Amino acid sequence: MRYLLHNHPTFPDLLSKDELYELVERSSLARGDLCTDTLTNRDHTVGEVISHMRPPSPSSTARLNRPAYQEFRADSPLDDEPEEEVAEEEAEPEAPKERYTASGELILFFSHPSWFRYVKALFFFFLLVTASVMLLFIDAVYSVITGLLALATLIAIMIARSCRDYLVTEDRVEVLWGILGRSSNEVRICDIRSLDVRENGIKGLLGIGTLDASSAANAGIEVSFLDIRKAHEVKELIRRLQRGELSNQE
Repeated sequence: MRYLLHNHPTFPDLLSKDELYELVERSSLARGDLCTDTLTNRDHTVGEVISHMRPPSPSSTARLNRPAYQEFRADSPLDDEPEEEVAEEEAEPEAPKERYTASGELILFFSHPSWFRYVKALFFFFLLVTASVMLLFIDAVYSVITGLLALATLIAIMIARSCRDYLVTEDRVEVLWGILGRSSNEVRICDIRSLDVRENGIKGLLGIGTLDASSAANAGIEVSFLDIRKAHEVKELIRRLQRGELSNQE
């Protein structure tokens, strides 16, 4: 440390050549600023001192990266300090996004058939997977072929499930199905006269059932939600819509 800047309140202490170089690179000093060599008591410009210097190592300028000294008075109240924002404050949970049909109706319930509707296909899939693993120790070619068949079976189940939609809006109950072309059956909430829920066997124990809706206009079932979860809750939702207990904001 041997250089003292002239009339520079920000850096009143002695500085080294490396620190002068770093301050010029940060644009904190200009090359034309004057400094005094405390060993020879000669004045130089900062540019003359750092000319032909190589960039200093980070460790040599670490002192410049320290936070500036701040003086605190003993009688200064702590309440005057700005309050820091609490980063760990728990954010409020976002409200679920509402979904609407193409005609602008609010969708109150939307579902696909349960995976348990395709029990036979899923059983066949697991058989193929088991066979693929066993054939791996006998013939790798047959193992790969069986694995591809298992994958194709699983994809077919996923497509069949995703191509059948059940929905309840403020005005109607509707079922849509199809891949290339979409077909649909619907009945208005106000026209529904009968709601039947069927839960049988293991599916019933798992809370999976079928909801059938029919109106007075037809003797048969007009809309059927096959193998959905919580079928009784969906039935109660439709009954509440008929009684007018659900507003548009719910």
